[in-house]
Amino acid sequence: MNKRVARNVALLGLLIAVFAMAGCSCKEYEEQIMQLDAQIAEMQKDLADKDSVIGEREQVAEDLRNNLKDCQGENAILVEESEEVVMITVNEDLGFNASQVIVLDTMVPTLEAIARTVRDHPNWDVFVEGFTDSRKVLEEYQEQYPSNWELGAFRSCAVVRYMTNNLDLSADRFAAVSYGPNRPVADNDTPEGRAQNRRVRFTLHKTQ
Repeated sequence: MNKRVARNVALLGLLIAVFAMAGCSCKEYEEQIMQLDAQIAEMQKDLADKDSVIGEREQVAEDLRNNLKDCQGENAILVEESEEVVMITVNEDLGFNASQVIVLDTMVPTLEAIARTVRDHPNWDVFVEGFTDSRKVLEEYQEQYPSNWELGAFRSCAVVRYMTNNLDLSADRFAAVSYGPNRPVADNDTPEGRAQNRRVRFTLHKTQ
């Protein structure tokens, strides 16, 4: 039971005790108790629903890790759990060539493993998020991708297209998002940092 629910339960108990000692049966007080009791019941339901989603999240994450075990470049894949979502980050070792949006063969086993998990959990949808480093897009590609916003968007769309066209997943379960050079996880002033910032992240979340 979370702190808010516990506090209201304690308050309800205190009110009942005070009214009992006072011998008060005033309708106004009775209505207040009923309202508070209803609020506590609603919060308990919300808490139970959240606990249920977290339980499902743990199962989704476990299935993902099992499905990803045989993928190449295991160190290039990170599975994380946060609140009610599961996140899978694929770094550039398995991703795209510089300023390119073609899904490489090195990423395919990872996409297939994620797809197996998505199929096994039909009530969980997927955001595919594209990230880049802060350097400008190579000049020969700037007509197609004027900035890293477009490059990140095309990359996330390429992944969604592969998973829906090649792996037969339903398109209505996906959304493509671009953060471009924003939300870096490392220093863009070093080659190592820029490599970490060039990534694709999958965020799995339960549908409402």
